[in-house]
Amino acid sequence: MMHVSRDESKSWAGWRGMRLLLLALAGGALLGVACSDDDEPEGAVACTDPNNGAVAGVADAHCVADDGSPIVQAIGACVSGAEAEEGEAEGEEHEHEEEEEHEPYFGREANDDDCKYHVSFTNTCVAVNEPVTFTLSLTQLYDDAPGDGTNPAFPEVFLASDLTHISPSNDITARETAPGVYDIGPVLFDVAGRWVVRFHYFENCSDVVPDSPHGHAAFYIDVP
Repeated sequence: MMHVSRDESKSWAGWRGMRLLLLALAGGALLGVACSDDDEPEGAVACTDPNNGAVAGVADAHCVADDGSPIVQAIGACVSGAEAEEGEAEGEEHEHEEEEEHEPYFGREANDDDCKYHVSFTNTCVAVNEPVTFTLSLTQLYDDAPGDGTNPAFPEVFLASDLTHISPSNDITARETAPGVYDIGPVLFDVAGRWVVRFHYFENCSDVVPDSPHGHAAFYIDVP
């Protein structure tokens, strides 16, 4: 039988203890990685860019006159299409032009196409086939009052490069969370690329008369 000295026994015990400690630490590290992986659903999108979705570009100035003064359209009462047509038939003079939609805006804010509202928005994480909620804020330009009481639940959402490719979104709703502030969604983008989201508000009001509350503004959205 081999004789082991007390010092050798201590050395062996120390080495064995160190080995067990290293194995335990390694196992804990592996377990930690596994737990971390379990915490994140497969395919989850990390949205760390604060400008996610928004497209940088030249700021719009269509509501600024040549002399630098602001162009502001006052907002009157909401009238239906039938009421507007009846007024024209009775000889009321309205400087009516066919509705023209402005080119989409860059960034997260702009004045709407008719210079009635200042429009701004934020959004949740934008990714392919992930439901997105847009938070839209409206402020009337002529008096800085909130654009409350509308239902902007019918945005146009389509690829900038293919106007026939529209979002497969269904059942979009708009909830007014504060005066003039609306959560709009869910909006789905089914392919990557540059999209256009055109917000519409007070669609029940005719756009025949210049001071109709009816309005719209479109923004570019990049989907990674």
